[in-house]
Amino acid sequence: MDEIIDYSKIYSVSKLGMFEKCPKSYHFSYLDPIYSKMKNDLKKLPHNIFSFQTLGKAIHNAITLFYHAPVDQRTYEQLKEFLKQTWQSEVMWNKKPPLGEWGGFKSLDEEREVYSQALVMLANFLQMAKIEPEFEYLPTQDLRRSIEDYQNLITPLSEVFDISGKFDLVMKDDDSLNIVDFKTGKEENGDQFQLRFYKVLAEENFKKTVAKASFYFLKTGHKKEFDLEKQETEKIKKEILAKINQIKTCQNFETKPSKLCKFCLFKTFCPEKEKVREIIGDIKEEEYSEELPF
Repeated sequence: MDEIIDYSKIYSVSKLGMFEKCPKSYHFSYLDPIYSKMKNDLKKLPHNIFSFQTLGKAIHNAITLFYHAPVDQRTYEQLKEFLKQTWQSEVMWNKKPPLGEWGGFKSLDEEREVYSQALVMLANFLQMAKIEPEFEYLPTQDLRRSIEDYQNLITPLSEVFDISGKFDLVMKDDDSLNIVDFKTGKEENGDQFQLRFYKVLAEENFKKTVAKASFYFLKTGHKKEFDLEKQETEKIKKEILAKINQIKTCQNFETKPSKLCKFCLFKTFCPEKEKVREIIGDIKEEEYSEELPF
């Protein structure tokens, strides 16, 4: 996009969620005149890179490439090839696997285990997903320019605020739309507010009704579907605006120490950093069968 984008007025599900989880983290990330400018540099430090982030990004990108491929190439073997391409470090794009600390891995054995996990997830994906869906929206296959997906979806919510986000997939379903979101976490938990938010974002961009949304839990191979047809878009807009106004009127951005602090870029600057050290622990990955390119 050629015009200058004012990101301070744009809200996404993750941005709103950060405030709910920890207002202080939100303030550090978006409002503090010193710390907010450090965010991009902090992301590049090895201790702020986590294996689950590398895994999630690789899975989502492999599925995107899968759907951009000709139908006759949408196979598990091709998915494995796409995974090799998308197994990348967010901070060192040109690094070839194994990624080591630049992918958030403490050892080669850990990276192999997580890669095995990714292969299982992709096999589960093939068992659940449509191979030839009719797309309303598919993310760009130019993975290094994926920010343009977010920019192209920026939508006015009011005269003051905009919303945006990144869909995993939006499928046509007769005269309506179905939003699909792929989950790579261990728990079968999905934020239904996320789906309501995406309903507004999709309807405003594509001018069609979102009747259904689906969570695909790739770790377990389970799928949950939600009927959104009766959800009133205007009520959802008011719900989103209420969350934004809660942020705008906040006077005291309090700290909420939790296990999530482990993944906060600003944990070493937190006024509750001693308490945070007591709470956070290590993430352990499950083991899967060996089928690894490194």
